[in-house]
Amino acid sequence: MERKTRSCVAVVALALALSLPLGLAGCGGSKSASPSSPSSKTETTSSSSSSSSEKSSDSSSAADTLKETGKEVLDALTDNETYESILDDYSKQIADATPGLIEEYNSEAAASDGTIDAKATICNDKVSALAEISNDGVSEMAQLMYRNGDEYSTYEEWAGKLYDVYMEYAGQIQDAYMDSCM
Repeated sequence: MERKTRSCVAVVALALALSLPLGLAGCGGSKSASPSSPSSKTETTSSSSSSSSEKSSDSSSAADTLKETGKEVLDALTDNETYESILDDYSKQIADATPGLIEEYNSEAAASDGTIDAKATICNDKVSALAEISNDGVSEMAQLMYRNGDEYSTYEEWAGKLYDVYMEYAGQIQDAYMDSCM
């Protein structure tokens, strides 16, 4: 048993002895004990300082490129939104949804028990569907305000315009309710 231990130790010692010169060569060491010349140290220093300034310049231009690319991506994702484009988009959505909501109201009101309360509940549900569209538009306007750093009054003005559109079309659904109650 002692003989196995000695032979294992000998194998490990031999492996270490053989790998040590390889490790030194891999780390930049050499077999000769002569020191490197001063001129090679100077060359290394000057090349690393010019390399450092090149890296700094590359980092700066990479950061600028990244910022520009990020802005382009953001613009593409937001389609260069403006308050007016958001107003137009959501106004169209409200206008397009209203005839279908009036039709739904009329059919659901006809199928209901006919009480004013039942019809009012149906009407409120349809008006709420328009309110969701309007709220989505107002939320987009708020995001645009924060993204652009705009004044609150600018956002408020455009959000008010969308609210006016919502009220106009909600009134059409309420008119259908009033007609069904007469």
